[in-house]
Amino acid sequence: MIRTAMLTVALAFPAAALACGGEAPQTADVANAPQVQLAAAHADATKCADKAALVGSSCRYSTGQMAQRVHADGKDTALTAQLVRQDKQLDSHVAAPFTVNDEMYVIANEVVAQIGDTSASMALNGKVLEVDGVKYFLVTGFEKAAS
Repeated sequence: MIRTAMLTVALAFPAAALACGGEAPQTADVANAPQVQLAAAHADATKCADKAALVGSSCRYSTGQMAQRVHADGKDTALTAQLVRQDKQLDSHVAAPFTVNDEMYVIANEVVAQIGDTSASMALNGKVLEVDGVKYFLVTGFEKAAS
């Protein structure tokens, strides 16, 4: 009985520690390319952003899972908009630091983390999926809109 309890505890705690941790940041050979190009080359729309300012107190695991779901099931979308900062905690625990067009929550992914000036108007490409009455927007590409 005690052996079973100890085995259960030994297996449960490491799994719990990894539940929201995401994966370790990738490393790259800096000597072969400038840092900016490396960051853009490794940006993955289905992975949660590492920046604490984007993820906040939301779970990285939930955010990554929603990003993968939107990528798989979402509708392709292209729009020109400005990212508007928002602080609302979603019931899904998905990190969504921005909204677009006051209707879609932008998932905090590695691509969004690459956007330098979020106040600028941008041409955004991605996918949209509505889940439980919430529209999630997964940015897969962006460029500054012509002014």
